[in-house]
Amino acid sequence: MIREGWLRRTTTSVWFKLAVAAGIIWLLVYFNRIDVTVLASLTETWPWLMAAFLLSLPPLCIVSYRFKVILSSQGIDVQLGQSLRWTMIGSFFDLAMPSSNGGDFIKAGYVVKHVGAGLRTRAVMAVAFDRVIGLLGLFLLATIVSVIGWNLLNDLPSRHLVVGISFAAGIGPLIVFRVAGARRLYNNEHINRWLLSHVWGQRFKQLIGAFNSLRENPKILFTALGLSMLNHIFWCTSLLCIAIAVGNAVSPLKGFIVFPLAIFGGVFGVAGGFGVGTAAFDFLLSHLALIQNGALIGLLFQIIGALSRLLGLPFYLMTVHSPHDMKTVNSSPLKKVCKP
Repeated sequence: MIREGWLRRTTTSVWFKLAVAAGIIWLLVYFNRIDVTVLASLTETWPWLMAAFLLSLPPLCIVSYRFKVILSSQGIDVQLGQSLRWTMIGSFFDLAMPSSNGGDFIKAGYVVKHVGAGLRTRAVMAVAFDRVIGLLGLFLLATIVSVIGWNLLNDLPSRHLVVGISFAAGIGPLIVFRVAGARRLYNNEHINRWLLSHVWGQRFKQLIGAFNSLRENPKILFTALGLSMLNHIFWCTSLLCIAIAVGNAVSPLKGFIVFPLAIFGGVFGVAGGFGVGTAAFDFLLSHLALIQNGALIGLLFQIIGALSRLLGLPFYLMTVHSPHDMKTVNSSPLKKVCKP
């Protein structure tokens, strides 16, 4: 029992994750998956990298407005400036924790402190559902582009599999939420008794409730999904600029189908995708877009993402903290929501 506890603490620690990320990147360099010689040529193509960085800035405002919309659907009305502040602080802690969802924990703490105990559950669900909507928008973008340009994708390797995965990950959860949120199922006494007897069941029911709040106003739901797709349009365009900077000509059509899958791989990396996310870029871009320096593209994308997240530091430093504030943030209820 003690040994299992030690192993769990070790594998979930920040330093272990950083060591794994550093080890993966070293292996990618060692096996020439990251061509160091290409880095020298970036001094000539730096304007493309600058364009990639500038394209990473509008998403910060877009997701802030999306978070405001989702909060409003849960009965929590805040100004855009407040939503932007929470989003920027959360983005910074995505990098500084570092973990793939550390910023959500911190953001949830601030929102809960703002709304008070009466709306605590709704606030936490808004943060969690905002992340879900963001991921759905990623795959919905790939699905829509696939449908529009299907006849032009004959040379895309495994196009049926790629499009199928995007469709399942983008449309599938919406179907599940819609079916599970139907009144007959959502209010069923036997189903609720079973769900509420499990922690994961309680959280799932709360997520369904958050979705139902959005579904009751289709305009808000489509606005949130549209903002998510717009957010990822900027990120995919940023990736196109990075690809050009390292000497690759990627078809925008293919890029907007393959890049979302690669971006999703960053969810499993450290501080925005370093390590596992970099390897995911290498695998997906080499097999689906036939790009042989996908790891370098991924690494540059993650560095640019890290720089944009650093812009959240001033928002955090300008926030006045009291001991009660820090206690609330450090014990964010989202940890209980995400706990397996």
